[in-house]
Amino acid sequence: MEKMSSKMPFTEPGVRLSINLRERCRMHDLNEALDDLRAVIPYAHGGSVRKLSKIATLLLAKNHIIMQAKAIEELSVLVSQLKKKSASGNEGLTVESSNQETSSVSSEESNSANS
Repeated sequence: MEKMSSKMPFTEPGVRLSINLRERCRMHDLNEALDDLRAVIPYAHGGSVRKLSKIATLLLAKNHIIMQAKAIEELSVLVSQLKKKSASGNEGLTVESSNQETSSVSSEESNSANS
């Protein structure tokens, strides 16, 4: 008795063409989505000439999202601290001092991004 081939069983040529077309469209859509993602990720258009690979694009996007989430969390803490200060009667807080605190958070974020 002959073993079945590990390849797909025989299909009609029209069905195979349809499957191939569907797969080409799927891959085209995936590649287009990755190109769109590369266009919005910071550091993706740096000094390198080569386009980022699919895995590098996804990893860079993941890290960027994590950094943004941390920045949002830090800014939320800062906002709540500033609200507590103003509610506790510390009306002497100036816009300039809060801007200095915010800029220190921004510089920490950019330093961690470069690491």
